[in-house]
Amino acid sequence: MYNKELGIIGVGKIGSTLLKRLITTKAVNENNIIIYDIDENRLKDRSLEFNVDIAKNIIDLVKSSQYILIAVIPQVIDIILLEISSVLTREQILISIAAGVTLSHINKFIDKQIGLIRIMTNIPALIGAAATTIAHNNNVNDEELKFVRDIFNAVGMVVDLEEKHLDAVTGLSGSGPAYIFIIIEALADGGVKMGLPRDIAQKLSAQTVLGAAKLLLETNKHPGELKDMVATPGGTTITAIHEIESAKLRATLIRAVEAATIKSASLNSSK
Repeated sequence: MYNKELGIIGVGKIGSTLLKRLITTKAVNENNIIIYDIDENRLKDRSLEFNVDIAKNIIDLVKSSQYILIAVIPQVIDIILLEISSVLTREQILISIAAGVTLSHINKFIDKQIGLIRIMTNIPALIGAAATTIAHNNNVNDEELKFVRDIFNAVGMVVDLEEKHLDAVTGLSGSGPAYIFIIIEALADGGVKMGLPRDIAQKLSAQTVLGAAKLLLETNKHPGELKDMVATPGGTTITAIHEIESAKLRATLIRAVEAATIKSASLNSSK
């Protein structure tokens, strides 16, 4: 019925990143993708770069695609939903990565019982290391969900959650890279204070965070257990940990996630 598996509306930073990863990982064949963007120059550039077809307009894209991915900023999604609602069918799946736009909000514009999927991902998608969460309504079957999981596995790790948890996901992994960048910068500053060259201190700091994260994910050990493996009795690490705990870094990070979650919820309620 549809001559394309996937239609992407919006090929800005996130849309283009996803498109590139899908093609390089062969998660979706380029012949099965069609794209549209209001910026004609960007649209042509992405088409030439990734060898994918261009839709004449949004309606053409929707009529061509089994799965429709909306990769636009939240401020313009309502305009798009109004435009495409009349041509969507029950056989299609609509996927939104617009931050803070709930499934119930999308439903206000679509009076059909179609599959709706909401995605929360984060900026490491740019290098294929995203943390992505999927929430969906009851009109999405297992086969359809697998297809969407495969799409986002191309940019990193994927987990499924009920939509009610997505504000907390925003506070943790959506905003989380910024917290980690501050930690990396602070560790590098510490190295510089103690005499290390700035470029070396930054590389060591970033690699230390990367290595610690990979060790945690690959061993599946509790972070406290791994911490104890480093902190030998009377050593440098336990001395440093005492300083960290005295400064209440742990409590500060917990409050950061809490504050970002509350802010996300307030943005959602204003939609």
